[in-house]
Amino acid sequence: MLAIMRRVSIICERLKSFGLGYRVGIWVLALGTGLGASTAGLSWQHRLRLAQDTPPNQRDQTKSQNPEETQNPADQPTPEGEQGQVETGSEPSQPSAPEQGDEMLAGIQAVLGNVPAPDLGVLGQAFDTTVKKQDEASSESSAVELIELGDLDGDGVSEVALKLLVTETSQEDAQGQAPPPSSRGLYLLSWDGTRWKASRLAAPAENFQFKVVRLGKSTGRCIAVVNVMGEEAVPYPAIFQLRQHEAALLWDSQGGDNRYNPLEHGHIEFQDNAKLDQTDMIVIGRADPGLLQFEPDVHRGFSARCVYHWDGQAYVPGQTEYSPGPDNSLYRFIAALHLHDFGSAYTLIDPGKFLKTDAPSLEKFRQVIEENWREFLDDQVFQAREANAGSPDALAFELPEKHYVYLPTLSNDGRFLLIGLERKVEMPGTGSGQDSP
Repeated sequence: MLAIMRRVSIICERLKSFGLGYRVGIWVLALGTGLGASTAGLSWQHRLRLAQDTPPNQRDQTKSQNPEETQNPADQPTPEGEQGQVETGSEPSQPSAPEQGDEMLAGIQAVLGNVPAPDLGVLGQAFDTTVKKQDEASSESSAVELIELGDLDGDGVSEVALKLLVTETSQEDAQGQAPPPSSRGLYLLSWDGTRWKASRLAAPAENFQFKVVRLGKSTGRCIAVVNVMGEEAVPYPAIFQLRQHEAALLWDSQGGDNRYNPLEHGHIEFQDNAKLDQTDMIVIGRADPGLLQFEPDVHRGFSARCVYHWDGQAYVPGQTEYSPGPDNSLYRFIAALHLHDFGSAYTLIDPGKFLKTDAPSLEKFRQVIEENWREFLDDQVFQAREANAGSPDALAFELPEKHYVYLPTLSNDGRFLLIGLERKVEMPGTGSGQDSP
């Protein structure tokens, strides 16, 4: 029992030496159960904590030593006089993100060391849980989840995804401030014929999704991981392939030369395409039209839906569809005139009402634009205004450079055709405007 108490003391001192710079939610469970058991009988939480207790530099030294030279294996406590000491007056050292990832993997591998067979039931017992199917609902309250992915490499044993609760904790949090949002790490577990191997699929994040996708005969089945980032909720996908029973990055939407177009407030769906014998990636979110800009927090704008196909090396965009609506019509009108495509712009208006004539024509439309709306033919970027719903100015947009404010009128028949356009000059600070010439 004294030896056990010494081990607990060492663990506590190590956590203090880190200054509570981070903590893993599942590791703070009490050590009250199983204290009398040997290391081989420790539960997965205990093994994770013991692996965490080993300093990163000590593990590196252990890896570089020959077996007969090993002084302090990771599953043994550090000698009392050598444990993480902090110099008086110095700040506790904070582990870097790579070190945290290495320590997480070391802890997971320590748990997997107690699973000598490819049986998924035994694997689940090692983590005090059961292995779920992919279509089963996720539990936000669970500290650990195991999800069966199927046999990705054809060896007869299913690969498994491990979701692990991880909570970052700063010094302020440790002093009684509100706890930060919980995040989860994502890992791949694969049986290599003799043991389970763990590799990382995604760094700890608050919001991510993953799915097994088919990428054709040459690439096979892979794992798509989508991380939703920032206040704008922008989804960024990555594709991992199983190589040597470890997750290997095959394509990353955030790196290299790729054609991925991120959309704010978006999400990603994956759908099987039987014709192409692959899984299509469908990105849905708020469109980002360059010529008519919308502020991030306003209610205006329109959505885009883009279907991506796998070309053997990356997901590339195919067909893009935009949701119909007044802002979409305004953008298409501005974009067409920007390209001097009078024919396309003409299809977006009610000719008689817009030109105020009983005999409208494309040529008359061209003359009106060239004589009265020259700014639409130049390289200009317009800015949409936010207004209360139902307001006569609800669709207003402006050209700040010239202090122009535009008040469009669109049809309410579902086609959203432009039937009128008024332009005012509004000087800064006046709050009122006058009709422009």
